[in-house]
Parts: sequence; C-alpha cells; structure tokens
Amino acid sequence: MDTNSVNRRIAAVIFTALNNRDLSQLDDYLDEDATFDFPGTTLIKGRKKIILFFKILFRKYPHLTFTVKETIVEGEGVCVLWTNSGTTSNGHAYNNRGVTFVHITDGKILFLSDYFKDTSFTQSS
Repeated sequence: MDTNSVNRRIAAVIFTALNNRDLSQLDDYLDEDATFDFPGTTLIKGRKKIILFFKILFRKYPHLTFTVKETIVEGEGVCVLWTNSGTTSNGHAYNNRGVTFVHITDGKILFLSDYFKDTSFTQSS
C-alpha cells in the first residue's frame, strides 16, 4: 500500500476513534511525542496528554459525531474537512465545521492541528 493510502487510512482512524469514543484505536498510530494544536489551549505535548484532552472533550460533549466530508493527502500531510454535531454536557445543541491537519511519518501521527468555524466555546465567559 502506498504512503498516501496508508496516511488516508490513519486519518480516518482518528475520526472513527472519536465517533466510537474508543481512544484505544489510536494506540498503534499516535506517537509518544505527538503534539496537538487545539484552539483555545496551549500546545498539547505527548500521547498521554492528547488522550487526556480527548477524554475531557468527551465529558464536555457527551454526544458528538464527526462526519468526514473530504480528505486531502499529500505525502506526510493530511487535511480532513469535517462537520460535527452533538450536545454539550448542559444539554445544548452543538454544531461546527472545520479542518484537521495531521502530519504522519512512518505510520505514526506526529502532529495534529484543528481549525474550525465556531470558536466561541474557547472564550472565557
């Protein structure tokens, strides 16, 4: 299988893991020293902290489903265009659109960065 196909499959695993709320699906792919740049946070460094971040996200959004609209792969870089919808822990409806950039080297996710339309939840009230 060529690198572009492998990297496309690995990017798909990320969203499957999030939708299934089964972060163990990332075990074979998320590098120990991976970093995650998420709006409203400092750079999240390391597999354990990234997994912890997703667990906190699951508590904030007990129902959240991502729909992948398009995946663009160029070598080690993958851009995934997505929409999501769900509810917050307060029961409010939530919807967003965005792009996740993933850098993958030798089958390992080294870097993730999210860019999305509605960033209002990242602001302090």
